[in-house]
Amino acid sequence: MRAIRFLPFLLLIGCASVQTTPAPGALSKTPASIQSWSMEGRIGVQSTDGAWQANLYWEHDPIQDRLRISGPLSQGLVSIVVQKDLIYVNEGNGVTALSHDPDAMLRQRLGFAIPLASLRYWMLGVSDPGKASAPMKTGGFRQLDWQISPDRFTVVAGWTLPQKLRVQGLGVKLKILADTWNIKG
Repeated sequence: MRAIRFLPFLLLIGCASVQTTPAPGALSKTPASIQSWSMEGRIGVQSTDGAWQANLYWEHDPIQDRLRISGPLSQGLVSIVVQKDLIYVNEGNGVTALSHDPDAMLRQRLGFAIPLASLRYWMLGVSDPGKASAPMKTGGFRQLDWQISPDRFTVVAGWTLPQKLRVQGLGVKLKILADTWNIKG
């Protein structure tokens, strides 16, 4: 009988601790809200056509993404600039390409395509807020038929960002290791 009298109180306590909507401003505090950043590190790619490793420098701002991919001592340097639905690739020695279909160009140049617009968020360890995603039991999340698994983290300017990231899907596996992060504004 005594337990029944306390049941409404216990239910009230339990309900008080459940929050069904994010607190005001909570969404703006996720890494997805970072407007400008750069990352320097390494990338490993494994696909049905083979495997390769390279140095990676990625700079993101609200207007464009600039990537530099190179082997040791900047051998085989490839520069990629992406602005919305426009991609420019400079492979050096006068070999350049411009396309209004970034995914198709990547597929043509690399043998696989990866959604660069979403990868910009995945690099920060979060899903693309404009696309449906689902958490995985092992950690990370699934989005656009890709599995994204941040493995190790580092704190930079108060933000927790991936130091190691695995991205897998559509016949390709990427492993990205961030040596340094720089948050700009």
